[in-house]
Amino acid sequence: MPNEDNARNAHRSGAEEPRSAAGAAAIEALQALSDSVHDADEQALRALQMRPVDAVALLHLVEAGRTERFLSPTELAAKLRLTTAGVTKLVDRLSGADRVERRPNPRDRRSVVLVPTESATADLTRAYGHIHTPLITVIDELSDDEAAVVTRFASRFADAVRRAGERDDARSDG
Repeated sequence: MPNEDNARNAHRSGAEEPRSAAGAAAIEALQALSDSVHDADEQALRALQMRPVDAVALLHLVEAGRTERFLSPTELAAKLRLTTAGVTKLVDRLSGADRVERRPNPRDRRSVVLVPTESATADLTRAYGHIHTPLITVIDELSDDEAAVVTRFASRFADAVRRAGERDDARSDG
């Protein structure tokens, strides 16, 4: 899959370099993390026999279901940035695979909510366990100070990437 590898590594050809060897080592470690998570995610998708968007949708539904706050199709569409028609097709696939049920909304019986089936939740746990379990193990090995540094870095980086994407969107719209 050379094209996929090229796409995954395109950012490595950037002109900017970190100011220190420690920064370069941190970037290499982050790239190794990204590569291993990407590979693990592909493994999970193969195990689930699902499209990436379907798995992300199911993850949203399972997470919402943990708090008994089930999502409507419209709410799921907003989270996935899909049209309602696109979400209808997605939910039809998940429902046909016995992973999601449409149920009357307990707060408004005229609408429906999407409820993940018990088997779907178990499938996700099995498929993504090889990512989640080591994550918890490694996080639990960190001191509180180390975890605070990881939190600060991850939050700052996520915000910077989001802002850069918003600037790119604004440029392409304007």
